[in-house]
This record gives sequence, C-alpha cells and structure tokens, in this order.
Amino acid sequence: GLRFAVLAGGALVFCNLMGLWPQTVSTLALVLTATLLALLVAVPLGVLAGLTPRFDRVVDPCLDLVQTLPPYIYLLPAIALLGYGSATALLATFIVALPPALRLTSLGIRMTPREFIELGEASGVTGWQMFFKIRLPFAMPSIMTGINQSLMMAFGMVVIAGIVGSGGLGEAIYGAIRTLNIAQSINAAIAIVILTLILDRLAQSAAL
Repeated sequence: GLRFAVLAGGALVFCNLMGLWPQTVSTLALVLTATLLALLVAVPLGVLAGLTPRFDRVVDPCLDLVQTLPPYIYLLPAIALLGYGSATALLATFIVALPPALRLTSLGIRMTPREFIELGEASGVTGWQMFFKIRLPFAMPSIMTGINQSLMMAFGMVVIAGIVGSGGLGEAIYGAIRTLNIAQSINAAIAIVILTLILDRLAQSAAL
C-alpha cells in the first residue's frame, strides 16, 4: 500500500543519510542472491520430500543437523574452498537459508486434505493436474512462509559473514566492533533492521 511504500522509501533514504547506501545495496544483493539460489534447490527438493515419505525420512535429520549447528560453522569449509570474500559469504548464507524453505515446502505438500486428493482421483485428473490444481494451491501458504523464513535466516547470516570480508553491512558491523566504533555499528544494525522489515513485509504480502 501507499503507507508502506512511503515508510519504506523514507527508511531507505535514512540509510543513505547515514552514509551506508553502498553497504545496504550490497547486503540486499547478497541476501536476495543467496535466498534465490536456496529456493531453486529447496522448493523442488521440498516437493519431492512431500510426495515421497522415504526421501523425507532421509532429508529430515539432515535438515535438523544443519539448523542445529551454529551458523558460523559453515564459514569454515567455505573459507577452505573459496578463501575470504563475498563468495564465501554467499555459500554460507545459501546453506543457512536452505532448510526453512525445504522443510516448509515439504510440510505444505503433505498437508493437502485427503478428501481433495480423493476427489481429484475420482475425477480422473492426471498426476500433473493433481499437483498444480490441488496440492500446490494448498501448499502455497506454507511455501511462502518458508521463503519468508529463508530471508530472515539469510539476514542473520549476513552479519556473521562480515568476518570473512563479505562486504556490505555485515563487514561494516564487524569493522566497527574491531575499532570500538559503537555509533557506526548501531547505524549498520539499524540499516539491517530496515532491510529485514521491508523484505519481511513484502514476503508476507505476497503470501496473502
């Protein structure tokens, strides 16, 4: 709506006034790229897990492990493979953003009401029709929630990834902490909160 557009625009102008516009755009690009790559993998695998109980039983403990380990753990193998830089941050953020979308996509596919499936079978629909016209519409709210959660996890990882020279707001916060520049770290944190709130509201509105 108009009110949200005005507030979001004003908040982004505030990021510019704080002198953090390049870092804000860099962080936004990193989060969106990592989340998009995670969704390209997570959504198809989530659909497969939702339709195949055996595959879901294999994937579920793997997701538990990924979500249980501290996020900074994923920086270590990424550094070993790619060294320091934005590519390492992208890989680690991708890993962290993957589980919520996969898990909630699988859940949405499994939660299709049985009576609608039986109605589709009785109507003689094909497998593709069953998926696109019955299962997918019921699963969409859960899938959109997974996308939202992936975005939030990616933003959380961006700050940690500042340790490896990811650029953007995460590196600004890490650099400010190292030099005890409290004001700069607070400004960067405010910019991250602004980006998070804007993308969170956009994702929620897309789910409606």
